[in-house]
Amino acid sequence: MPSPSPKKTLDCLLGMQLEALRESVLQQHNKEVGELRKTIVELRRQLYFNDADAVSVSHEAIADGNAVGRWADFAAKLLDKEEESTEVEPDPEKPNQMETLNMRPVWFSSTWQEAAKNRRMRGYRVSDRHSLPQIRMSDDFTDSTCWQRFVLRPRSKPQLTWSMLGTLLILFDLITIPLELFNIPGSIDFFSTTSRITLAFWIVDMPLNLCFGVERGGRVELRPTELFKMYLRSWFVLDVLVISLDVVLMVVEIVSTTSTDDQSNTGLRSARFLRTMRLLRLLRLLRAVKLQQELTLLANRFLSAHVFMVAKVVFGLLMMLAINHIIACLWYGIGYWTALDGRSWLEQAELLGDEVGFADRYAVSIHWTLTQFTPATNNVAPYNALERFFAVWVILLAMGVFSSFISSITATVSKLQNSRVEQFQQRAKLLRFFVERNLSADLYGKIEDVLRQEGLFEVRIKEHDVKLVEGIPERLKMQLHEEMFMSLLSLLPFWPKWVGERDSLLHRLICHQAMREGTAVPGQDAFIAGANAEEVYIIESGSLNYVYLNNQWHEDTVSAEDIVSLPCIFAEWKHRGRLYARHSACYWVGLNAVQFCNLIADSGGAVWQHLHIFGILLVGAIEDRSWMINDINWSMVGVDALCTRTVKFADILNENHATTSASLALLKSYSSE
Repeated sequence: MPSPSPKKTLDCLLGMQLEALRESVLQQHNKEVGELRKTIVELRRQLYFNDADAVSVSHEAIADGNAVGRWADFAAKLLDKEEESTEVEPDPEKPNQMETLNMRPVWFSSTWQEAAKNRRMRGYRVSDRHSLPQIRMSDDFTDSTCWQRFVLRPRSKPQLTWSMLGTLLILFDLITIPLELFNIPGSIDFFSTTSRITLAFWIVDMPLNLCFGVERGGRVELRPTELFKMYLRSWFVLDVLVISLDVVLMVVEIVSTTSTDDQSNTGLRSARFLRTMRLLRLLRLLRAVKLQQELTLLANRFLSAHVFMVAKVVFGLLMMLAINHIIACLWYGIGYWTALDGRSWLEQAELLGDEVGFADRYAVSIHWTLTQFTPATNNVAPYNALERFFAVWVILLAMGVFSSFISSITATVSKLQNSRVEQFQQRAKLLRFFVERNLSADLYGKIEDVLRQEGLFEVRIKEHDVKLVEGIPERLKMQLHEEMFMSLLSLLPFWPKWVGERDSLLHRLICHQAMREGTAVPGQDAFIAGANAEEVYIIESGSLNYVYLNNQWHEDTVSAEDIVSLPCIFAEWKHRGRLYARHSACYWVGLNAVQFCNLIADSGGAVWQHLHIFGILLVGAIEDRSWMINDINWSMVGVDALCTRTVKFADILNENHATTSASLALLKSYSSE
């Protein structure tokens, strides 16, 4: 029997392949028709019947032919018949229900052609925050000890409260301890009571240093053993010294007031000993070195950048007054201590005696101190060697400390002025602009209110504010942007659950070239209705308010990890509402739609194919209910279901491509024979 000719064999093979392809496409078409019918039924039941209790008909119900599915199918056919016989008058109060969206040009290429390009194996999941370096800034270092649960994070409410109490006690000691040298009538009992309260506070503060975490090198140290080591190397010696001095002075004071033996108590009750003890109490002011740490902690938590600079100037002036206050009290104490020998500046100034009040003595002392720091004169002068020696040291201190403080304050004020000069000039131009055109004062007032709030809320440093970042290598910039934006990029709902190494590089390029930081302070708009949407907004922290019109005005709130204006990636989209900040500053990341599309198109392959199909399905679903969709509720079209359908469509395309490739390979083998 003669063998069949190669031509007949090839025709038979091609016929079988075409028949299999026809059956596959027909099955998929029937399935899509069923799903589309189900969608139409659900949409019409919601829009026309407005039935709040309507139950969505599942794919399985229609496929199995149960009662609910059959009645829904019957209702859909009746509605189709009614629409053919009845003309519906358009409602002028509603927006256009079937607005057509134009796909972006980058998605016009053939999906079949892109499916054939850059084909690669599917592997692991999309890059996210778990694939980034595990040790990051502001990470917590903890251990498994039993004391770990008692350690609090830095800037927690208990730590801030305790720091505020410590600041108040330090300021109180800074004022009252030097005043003990004046021997104010009736103040001994008050100072003794407050000293005991202060001592109790600082005794409790020592173990609490192990319960408050600290930031070290940008990372949060919460391990009790490490906190103990850090405390030993920093404040432990000072705390032990000052607390020991407090305890000794308190014991001596109790012994001197309770002892009944006149001979043993004579030395403790002598005027010279008591005045010496008052001078030693000034050593407790060593705690004032903690004041800067406490105030810095509070300032970083509650103050913005401009307010912090103003507070720094005020703090410098107050420190100058505090130094002069301490020196004035010391000047009086030395004079009172040397008055026992009969020669003192107090005697020369006629300030000895009970008839001279505290106000007169303090005023003369502070006046003398201020004249040592400034080019001024007074009629008080040292009268003995000790007073003259003290005056010389005060002058030397004034030459160094005063000039240093003045230069620091001057530099801070200059920096504050320089940071505001450009803003002042621009506001002057703004005022001139409104005046020359005779515009409304109400509009000018609103603009001024918004501009005035910018310096009060914007405390976070942006990338372009750090000039050193501009000079780092490009590869480090890419890594920087990857760590900044990758976790937010992974929030986009359309990514496939597989990716290859080239796709990981694609995600890094998107972070580097297509994403940027954005901020809105109260009163500032992120976008307005009717503007062309060029970016997808991914909210990082804070919240924004969204106002839109749907028969009447509505207002919703978007918060962290919400996505706004996603359809602009796939179609030319106009914002359908206004997004603005109302109560607090909000930070978001903007994904440029054009840059994103170009990077996806340049990459090609399976990711492009997936996003191409998803974009077509998403735009079609939005067009079906266009008058209901806005910038924030795009997810109501069923994004998860669209992703599932996208994967199924892609599988069909890839299977057909594989079948065609096999047929071509077989044809090539026959032709070579």
